[in-house]
Amino acid sequence: MRLTVSRESDMAATETWSSLALLILVGTAVGHVDSDRFVIDISTDGTYSILVNGVTWLRSAPTFFNAAGKTYSLGDKTLKIRSITLSSGSDKLGQWKDDCTHFTARNYNITGCIRTYPTHPDLPVVIFRQIYEDTVDGTSSGDTNGVISGFPSFQVANTSASLGFLSYGGDMFGGTAIKYGRWPSDNSRINSGLEGGPVVMFDTLKNVLITAPFNEFMAASVFSDVRNSRVSWGIMGGVDRVPSGYVYQTIMYYGDDGINTAMSDWGMLMKTYYDKKPDYRGTDLTLVYVGYWTDGGAYYYYNTEPNKTYEQTILDVRDYANRSNIPYRYVQYDSWWYYKGPGGGVKTWTPMPDVMPDGFQSVYDKTGWPASAHNRWWSPATTYAKQNGGLFDFIVEKKKAIPVEEAFWDYLFDSSRKWGLVTYEQDWLDREFEEMHATVTDISLGRTWLLQMGRAARNNGLTIQYCMSLPRHAMQSIEVPVVTQARVSGDYRAGGEQWRIGVASLFADAMGIAPFKDTFWTTKDQPGNKYNLKEPYAELQLTAATLSTGPVGPSDMIEHTNVSLLMTCCNADGMVLKPTKPAMAINSQITKSAFMEGSGPTGEVWTTYSRIGNYYFGIILGVGLAADYNLTPEEAGFNFFQPDVVFAKSKQHSTTPMTFSQKSPLKLTTACARDNICLYYTSPALSFGDAKVYIYGEENKVVPVSQQRVTGITVGTDIQVSVKGAINEEITFVFLRDNVYLPVLCNLGASGTALISYTEQSCNSMC
Repeated sequence: MRLTVSRESDMAATETWSSLALLILVGTAVGHVDSDRFVIDISTDGTYSILVNGVTWLRSAPTFFNAAGKTYSLGDKTLKIRSITLSSGSDKLGQWKDDCTHFTARNYNITGCIRTYPTHPDLPVVIFRQIYEDTVDGTSSGDTNGVISGFPSFQVANTSASLGFLSYGGDMFGGTAIKYGRWPSDNSRINSGLEGGPVVMFDTLKNVLITAPFNEFMAASVFSDVRNSRVSWGIMGGVDRVPSGYVYQTIMYYGDDGINTAMSDWGMLMKTYYDKKPDYRGTDLTLVYVGYWTDGGAYYYYNTEPNKTYEQTILDVRDYANRSNIPYRYVQYDSWWYYKGPGGGVKTWTPMPDVMPDGFQSVYDKTGWPASAHNRWWSPATTYAKQNGGLFDFIVEKKKAIPVEEAFWDYLFDSSRKWGLVTYEQDWLDREFEEMHATVTDISLGRTWLLQMGRAARNNGLTIQYCMSLPRHAMQSIEVPVVTQARVSGDYRAGGEQWRIGVASLFADAMGIAPFKDTFWTTKDQPGNKYNLKEPYAELQLTAATLSTGPVGPSDMIEHTNVSLLMTCCNADGMVLKPTKPAMAINSQITKSAFMEGSGPTGEVWTTYSRIGNYYFGIILGVGLAADYNLTPEEAGFNFFQPDVVFAKSKQHSTTPMTFSQKSPLKLTTACARDNICLYYTSPALSFGDAKVYIYGEENKVVPVSQQRVTGITVGTDIQVSVKGAINEEITFVFLRDNVYLPVLCNLGASGTALISYTEQSCNSMC
């Protein structure tokens, strides 16, 4: 990255500028991008433009700030420019330069800065910073879905490029209202206001620009003002007071290798900046193992066995699992168990005696199952609030209440982990936030609420699942390390479409979150179910859940689990055998959805991989294709730098390897349907003497080569594969040479580990 200006650039920090314009060339994306690929052009009149490859993608709309009940804008010249300064310094990302315009709105001083990292060629970002030097009152726009400030703010028209966009929005981590379109003609489809989220813009040449909040995620909004034809990022419209020293930032991240890579790299930057590590995600019991679920769509959702309590029903589920060798390792309790108050909110988060006569402790003792437990919004009648005789500080409004004291969460979690709670599921996050006056008008309450919840969970050894989270909650999770997972789909309904999470998973994984597609049934017929539905796509449901890296939680009727199908997701102990990252929609699927033309698939094509040391094993899923599609390794995102072959799986099962290269793409056909999924695996060619040997992996698993099973691969005078699993578990591990199918039957012995030899076609359990 470098800074180029039309006059001397070695000016002292904070020196006032009076030049006509300056150009900031924002450095390269990771790898091979020329330094002028991503450019921000800034003028001293407060305007700026974004250029990619010399083409103007975005031109600024007038900057504005609300103060004292009025909007002050550069457009009508009511917002005054006091001075322009240049400063430098460093932060967690590196050495930065700020070009700052100092504004006056009425008698309030507010600054807008554009931050770049010109000495870091691998940091292709621009950060727009709003800095409130004074406490500003009367800022509300009168519309909670508006914004009280606009910097950056862009005109919808006047672009020189042909662009598409992907706009995250709505609940379920921004996954339920995802919109695509062309910029600028479809700008009205940008998700806006309280439910808006990151906006991803792209061309057909793999250039990508992601714009999203960089901090203060719960207070930030994007506003698509169709009337004035502009899109603005700023503070949400209901906030009526901004304190002195408050800083809100928006990040623009550029990539040149397609949407998937840009989202991953942007997410890596965010996780690095906020120090969000994968530790909690990697050890979360409800992500590591299969569990039994009772949430919406489940057979036993607000439904028990005839003439039995929920306690008896859960115990019967456990007995059936034991008889059938189903290795459930935890149970999920949904909203049917706790006391509700007026309007359906939570009054007291303890089990009702008619539901659990002996309480959770008794069930925990009898089943040995830890719990993931659901919660919703707090009722104004909650017994925990001081207003109702409780011990803790709450804000109580007419319809809902919200805790404002971290001690409350410590109390709740400390008392709950004693009956086995390991994952706390906070549902209805959108309603709790949007339907309280306090949360949409106070600039810091939303963030405080989630940080307090997260700190208490961390102190008590729990993880958190977000459900019905808006994009603002999704991004706030970057500051809450114990949030490990989130629902990215609507509620499960047998035969439905909530398995379509390939695009939502891009956002979740970027934030360090395991995406959850919700529960599912493993058999078509579940007699007497309350929904009067059938599940004809059980294999698809299980496959999507396994490839998501999120929870795998079936919810069948007792005696109606397809055990052999379920066991394709896990080892004998119930540990889920998963890929290294979630399966996600390929670039061309997204670009075709935006441009409604091009060479992308008409249907779902997701890819992922398992990485074992330096070896990559790709996974390709194709479902619901309306036309045949030829997939290349490049489009699959398989830049593994090694020759690959591909094997077919499922109803297209074939152990004959097919060449997979740019010149020999994989043909996905219209036969790839919901009841006939196309699942393929790639394997590197291992040179062994004069032959090429391929590892197919573990038969009859959704992920035949996984890090949970394969701990190492050594190639030398032999090809040796180290594996692990349950004690005395038997697996079949397959090699191929010259199209010859070479299965090795392996018993893992008392240690649960073994070494498989290709040359000897043997398995030696380890001591």
